[in-house]
Amino acid sequence: MLTLISMRSLRKMILAPSRVCQGMDPTGLTSRVTRYFWPSVCLVFFVLYLVCNTYNVAAPPRSRRTKHHQGEYQAYVAPAAATAAGRITERNRVNFTSGVKEVWRDNIVYPQVDITDFPPLDPSLCPSMKEDIEIAPADSMPLIALASFPRSGNTWSRSLIQIASGYSTGSVHWETERNLPCVREWFKAGVKDFMLRKGVCVKSHFYGPEHVPIFEGGAILLLRNPYYSLASEFLRFHSRQLNDTEDVIVSMMKNEDERWTRNYLPTYDKWKNTALSWITRCKRLMIVFYEDLERNTVYELTRMVAFLGQPIQPMRIQCAVHSYASMKGRMNHTSQMNFDPYTPALHELLDGYIDEVNRTLIRKQAMPLPTYKKYYQET
Repeated sequence: MLTLISMRSLRKMILAPSRVCQGMDPTGLTSRVTRYFWPSVCLVFFVLYLVCNTYNVAAPPRSRRTKHHQGEYQAYVAPAAATAAGRITERNRVNFTSGVKEVWRDNIVYPQVDITDFPPLDPSLCPSMKEDIEIAPADSMPLIALASFPRSGNTWSRSLIQIASGYSTGSVHWETERNLPCVREWFKAGVKDFMLRKGVCVKSHFYGPEHVPIFEGGAILLLRNPYYSLASEFLRFHSRQLNDTEDVIVSMMKNEDERWTRNYLPTYDKWKNTALSWITRCKRLMIVFYEDLERNTVYELTRMVAFLGQPIQPMRIQCAVHSYASMKGRMNHTSQMNFDPYTPALHELLDGYIDEVNRTLIRKQAMPLPTYKKYYQET
């Protein structure tokens, strides 16, 4: 409307000379020009002000570039494969924010990255990269979960992602974690409500049907061999929550104490349900096997950064891996046990859960689980 008024004022100015030709006094012309010119200029600048302030100019350019919106992917290209029923197809898309091609198998995404041209690591650059981690402005990040069963590499992955992307990570458990010193010092976006969208991804150990759809940007699901993650979580819980010594905990497992063989069974279910819920309910899911992350950290981290829509910065990625290489073995303290803590009944139960998750992945034509070692095996 303001633009229309301005245009009308300018039109009157343009028509003024023609009226002079029709006998108007030149003095009247000067008066008319003076009368309409400055109001018109003011209106034009006011309209420009409104247009400029329509956009978010307060957020730093870096965060504006990484902000996601629905449909930020190249259109469906062509089906390359299908199941016998003809329902599952492979799709190729491009994540516009990271510029990386994504291959889709049903709802499961495989970012296609190449790390062969990464330059050599310069360790002298790494300390500064650990210091320049930013908390993104509110509402500048998509809601993407970093989901896992406990003791599956979530903390390690968050640390890697923060340095590789330059942004802090959030947590759905922020209310119970925000007073922890490590969270306040390192995972700074994790001390605030994750719905503020200040983290490049969001830690989650939840898997309920109401929880998964919250993350409209998708999720990265970390899957680790349950024979190791379950034993590690049992040790963590009893040592940190119940203050049992490691010797006492190991004795429970070795002597088939009911706290290990019976009371802990619901946690076995949690491993299976975490995997199945995210695999079947998440509309955009990337699966990272912990064993692959240990074996080829640079490659798997590059895939995660691409999935999150962040630019691939080779030196930051390599510095992340260099800085947190020691965390690879942090959860493997159970490897010192020289016996198999799982009874035949527990083996049968756990093998059934692994098979159920595997069959679900195969039905989606997704990559199956690795061949898991069944904990301690004598050689």
